[in-house]
Amino acid sequence: MEIRMKSNVRTSLFVVTALTIACVAAHAQFMGPAVASPPKLASAPDSALNAPYGEVKIAPGDVISIATYGAPELTTSTQTSSGGIAFGATSPMLQGVKVGSKGEISLPYLGSVRLSGLTPAEAAAYLSSALKQGGFLVDPQVSVQLVDSPTRAITVIGEVLKPSPIPAFGQLRLLDAIAACGGFTPLASHTVTVRRVSEPEPISIELGTDAKEANAGDIPLMPGDTVIVSKVGNVFVLGYVKTPSSIPLTNNAPITVLRALAMAGGVNYGAGLSKARIIRTTADNQQVEIRLDLKKIMFGKQQDVALLSNDILLVPANAFKAGMAAGGAGVVASLLYGVSDTATIFK
Repeated sequence: MEIRMKSNVRTSLFVVTALTIACVAAHAQFMGPAVASPPKLASAPDSALNAPYGEVKIAPGDVISIATYGAPELTTSTQTSSGGIAFGATSPMLQGVKVGSKGEISLPYLGSVRLSGLTPAEAAAYLSSALKQGGFLVDPQVSVQLVDSPTRAITVIGEVLKPSPIPAFGQLRLLDAIAACGGFTPLASHTVTVRRVSEPEPISIELGTDAKEANAGDIPLMPGDTVIVSKVGNVFVLGYVKTPSSIPLTNNAPITVLRALAMAGGVNYGAGLSKARIIRTTADNQQVEIRLDLKKIMFGKQQDVALLSNDILLVPANAFKAGMAAGGAGVVASLLYGVSDTATIFK
């Protein structure tokens, strides 16, 4: 008799639990309102959309390449250590001549020539005139190109695959610089900061998640800019969950309460679903609590909530359920059958 009663109680508990789980799953699947998640639009300050580019001028430490038609001795052919920035090399060797600390170079026939402060086109015209006036060539055809420069670089740091300075001889844009460094890491935020010498405040750019609007955040960069790609924030799930977790936010979709719970493995038996709360730190470092009823969210009676960076989702214990879990089914049996000595039932 006692064994049969024990079996009946266990069967009843199993059936009730199975029906409850089925009902919750059905309501959670079909009744919950969707959380709107429009794509973030790219944006940048108006002042950053038009960089004040100037003509590139030769400076001390630059490496320039000189070609003179019909005069190979006036054409640079030696391998020179750049001392500047180049892709994929630590100390690149370039074909050219390095400008000295006083802005000068040394050439056959002309000796020491000061080119600092001139554009490559101006330097070519100057050398052509000097060779003609010195009687070295009748009609010299000279071209000058800037090959490398230690001062004309853009530095990219933070959450990119290969943080490094990159050469900035042309007019680079933000996405060009990020692509040159291997692109974003999985934890990169799409909010990028650019520090520019001519700007008193950092420039904040939102790259967004809509490819159609990408141009709005793809600002032009200038030599000397530092691009800072910060790490995306995390949310934390604690309490009566299967796996307390730190979950990185993404730029493609919000991390809502239900998503965070799913990523933490779900709640344990004994969780106080109606007493969950979000602990949020405000901009002035004050902590506020947002109370949640997870049961209502699961049944679609309360909208799911999107979590922000550094939010803590805390799922506390339900005292009664926790006691049930600790005491076993004997407590349920005593309530069902009105027997105070549960040991008699489960002997």
